[in-house]
Amino acid sequence: MKKELPCLVRISSNNSATANVLEKLKKYGVDFIAAPLGSSANREAFIESQNPNLPDMRAWREVTGDLSTMRQDEVELDKMLNLQNELSAITAEQDSLEKEYAHFVDYYATLKLDGDMPQFSKKTSAAKILAFVAEYELLLQSEAKLGFFKKLALRFTYGLKNFKFYGQSIDNITPYCQNIYYGRRLAEIKKRKIELQATLSAFDFDAKMKRYSAMSMAAFKASLAKKYGAVRTRTYYEASDLWKESEAFIKDYPVVLSTTYSLRASLSSSFVYDYVIVDEASQVDLATGALALSCAKKTVIVGDLKQLPNVVNDEQKQITDRVFEQYGLAEAYRYSDHSLLSSVVSLFPNAPHVLLKEHYRCHPEIIGFCNQRFYSNELIVLTKPKSDRQPLMVYRTAPGNHARNRVNQRQIDVITNEVFPNQGLNASDGSVGIVTPYRNQADELQRVFAGTTVKADTADKFQGQERSVMIFSTVDNEIGEFASDPNRLNVAVSRAVDQFIVVTDGNDNDTTSPIHELIGYIQYHNHEVINSEIHSVFDYLYHNYADAREDAMRKYGRVSEVDSENLMYAVIRDVLGKSDYSKYDVVMHVPLHMILSDLTKLNTRELSFATNHLTHVDFLIFSRLTHQPILVVEVDGFAYHNNEKQRERDQVKNAILEKYNIPILRLSTVGSGEKQKLVSVLERIH
Repeated sequence: MKKELPCLVRISSNNSATANVLEKLKKYGVDFIAAPLGSSANREAFIESQNPNLPDMRAWREVTGDLSTMRQDEVELDKMLNLQNELSAITAEQDSLEKEYAHFVDYYATLKLDGDMPQFSKKTSAAKILAFVAEYELLLQSEAKLGFFKKLALRFTYGLKNFKFYGQSIDNITPYCQNIYYGRRLAEIKKRKIELQATLSAFDFDAKMKRYSAMSMAAFKASLAKKYGAVRTRTYYEASDLWKESEAFIKDYPVVLSTTYSLRASLSSSFVYDYVIVDEASQVDLATGALALSCAKKTVIVGDLKQLPNVVNDEQKQITDRVFEQYGLAEAYRYSDHSLLSSVVSLFPNAPHVLLKEHYRCHPEIIGFCNQRFYSNELIVLTKPKSDRQPLMVYRTAPGNHARNRVNQRQIDVITNEVFPNQGLNASDGSVGIVTPYRNQADELQRVFAGTTVKADTADKFQGQERSVMIFSTVDNEIGEFASDPNRLNVAVSRAVDQFIVVTDGNDNDTTSPIHELIGYIQYHNHEVINSEIHSVFDYLYHNYADAREDAMRKYGRVSEVDSENLMYAVIRDVLGKSDYSKYDVVMHVPLHMILSDLTKLNTRELSFATNHLTHVDFLIFSRLTHQPILVVEVDGFAYHNNEKQRERDQVKNAILEKYNIPILRLSTVGSGEKQKLVSVLERIH
């Protein structure tokens, strides 16, 4: 008895997604195993066009290459995939570090340093340079005189080539060493990249992957040849046979393609599929999703909670909410609030799940926004720039109230008269899309670009598609919740392959929306000069410095301060790990003077305090996207802060941060409810 392949159904909320699957099967010459059913029109088309003749599968019976070779290739490919992912990670690290370094150079240029500075051996690593800074600062804080032998120990430990710098101020030595750190770390990354690229090139990763894919397809085709045997034709089915002869039909066509709505009616109502794969499940409503699941032995649900859910209109919401309340259903079954995906995630939090981390579509800087804003930086970006286009751009209209009835003619004029000619965009090769939150603006853009290949539509209609260049028209004079909905913005940005252009208002009235964060992200990555009283946060530098400082403190036995800060650090990380605050990050022990770029606002006492090298903030919470400070958190030790001198310093720090509109949260080591207090402050800022 022949072992049958499992019957499988691939469904989605729309026919275009299932059509894409059929195209992929055709590409490999195995589309004969699939039956595109679903709607009555699709079923009729299938019945009329079905071909009972099977391809000649005699040549498929011999698998090219044996299974042991495939297994060996699989082990090698897994190893190389890990190296490829490492290459992707350090490439992203390099890009991030180069952007940060460009901003640091602006800061460094204002210092105008001169005099003798530490000179390091070429073998001294970037990490050791930061470790030297941390230890040297702690030694100076101890106010003990550095003797000859301690200087000698520092020289050998950190590869120092001179003694002369010891007379220099730490305020000069620290940024000087930080500047060297950036250069050394970038050199280390580039060296590792060369090593990885050489290993991957010698392995010939692409060729091995193609061979493995070809062998896998050959093995699959061999199993198809075994399944169908010597049979050259199969039954010709009438429409009624789909219900009457479902078991026989599924043996001939083991893959069924359908929408969720129509799956139940595709074959007999009593037929149960071995596997049901639901694609784009965030757009599948609960009712049709339940219909699909009712005929599945096992199901695989594929979707993204960070993209747009199914649309529920007001009438549907009212009707379904009444049913929900009437029967006292669990919140996960509320039709108006849940898609199939979100409902299943809520109901089965421990079900096996896999995050598809590898990203292959967008330019790294484009998907970088989505990665940091929506995916907690978990995506592995495997794309490389495919063109010399500036990947991210912002066009602002002149200030004013240009939007009328969800149409902004001024933004349309900017798109046609500035964006297209200035960026050299082609309106006839299908490379450009224009996405907007509102139907009225999309309709007007469609009218303007009629007769071209430019597609203008809402984000909801663009989901699942892509264009080389995407233009995003925000429409609103004052950007509201609908336009800046995070899921809608995620879809809009991630449709762009090579370039994403924001066309927005010129009004200075939006500081907190996701669209504002996107614009700030673009400004940071394009290194635009923004007149600001505060510096961008050098988070890469600060994160690594905090680790070095903690190691140095432990080296000198000062662990009590670190322990209290580590406890608070764990609390902050836990809070920022929640999805609502994942757009924020935190760094420790940031010198106050490195946050402030304009010191003219400070009085004499404040200036002396802010520029003292001992003056740090304990924790600085900042935006991952704009690298701007959001909140300072101070841990006030009861014994240390319970004296008049320290209270005066705290008041000065509070006054300085208030002048620069940076909120501060002070938490006592003898207090309680730290997490709730932090969440409360972030909620107000958020």
